[in-house]
Amino acid sequence: METQKSSPLSISFAMAAVWFATHSGGGFATGNQEVNYFVKYGWYSVFLPLVAMLLLGWGHRNALVLAKDYKTYDYKSFGDALFHPYEKYFSLVFELGFIMLIICGVSTSIAGSGALLKSSLGIPYGMGIVVVGTALLLLTIFGSELIVKVLNLKTYFIIITLLILCVLGIQMGAFNFQRVLATQETFGTGLSDAIWYMLIYIGFQAFTVLPIISVSQNIKTTKDCNRFMLFGTLLNGAFLAIICIMLLGFSPEVLNETLPVYFVTTKLALPWLKILYSVILFVALLGTAISLIFSTVARFEPVLIKKNIFKSLKTRRIAISLATIIVCTSISVFGLTNIVVKGYGSVGYIGLFFVLLPEIVIGTIKIRKNAQLRKEQILDKAV
Repeated sequence: METQKSSPLSISFAMAAVWFATHSGGGFATGNQEVNYFVKYGWYSVFLPLVAMLLLGWGHRNALVLAKDYKTYDYKSFGDALFHPYEKYFSLVFELGFIMLIICGVSTSIAGSGALLKSSLGIPYGMGIVVVGTALLLLTIFGSELIVKVLNLKTYFIIITLLILCVLGIQMGAFNFQRVLATQETFGTGLSDAIWYMLIYIGFQAFTVLPIISVSQNIKTTKDCNRFMLFGTLLNGAFLAIICIMLLGFSPEVLNETLPVYFVTTKLALPWLKILYSVILFVALLGTAISLIFSTVARFEPVLIKKNIFKSLKTRRIAISLATIIVCTSISVFGLTNIVVKGYGSVGYIGLFFVLLPEIVIGTIKIRKNAQLRKEQILDKAV
């Protein structure tokens, strides 16, 4: 019996879901990213998330078209195609971005978990991050495939829990949200600051293109890429805006919270929801860290093999995991907010100027040239 091929519509939506799953990680689920890049700028956070995802969607759409045109499904060959004929000058952009995202992502997971243990169980922050770091090392060394599969379901659970929280939170904070909207309150900031931090946000989110292009082999036409942009922009933009609206309803108090969404659960006076969110967030943070650590192992293990360092497979993987966890646990000492603002902010500059803008500007030029070339080839064959 022949297997049914997926329809172009379902393929485009599946790719949009990959983007959404990559976007809605542990840092996103804490609400810390939303507060520091959108909500702290007041009523602008109602519409800027949609603008942000539209720009990011444009960049991702162009990246998919280029990946389709040049058959580049890894970040090295994709970067070469994007920056050609100057790829030798920009070949390290994606490599540097990948490493920085790994460090920021794992550090955010450890810091977020430590902050959650402190808020929910009263465990001192320093002790909490050490416990989490140790747990991550054990899980990455001895974790079975079953554990990995369970952790991979984190996205679905966190989305459902966040949707429940958003519905209840928006209802409770509706009066304050309406007041902020009516007075156009900006908490002392201007539109230019709000736009700049929105650009920094989409700058570090630009690197979410890496997992997207790695699974884009089934994208066959530019129309598929256009549908991906539509679905992805709506999905990511709407979800980001909804969380920002909910948090805006609890402003300005929520602006000083390390775990803004957890703060909302304490205001809802629903113990079961606070416990549910805490457990799922903790699993999500661990899952994100483990996935990133595995990515680090996959990236640097060939380097150790090539240099004949650690002949044992298990020893190599333990060494890479241990080094990653030690570095990221040390960074997590600075706290979740500092990592989100300064760490991701630094990645944001690189992503904005060397990934997103080239995708939009250079990508658009190359896509049009490729389309024109195909038309000329078709005409030549017709003649």
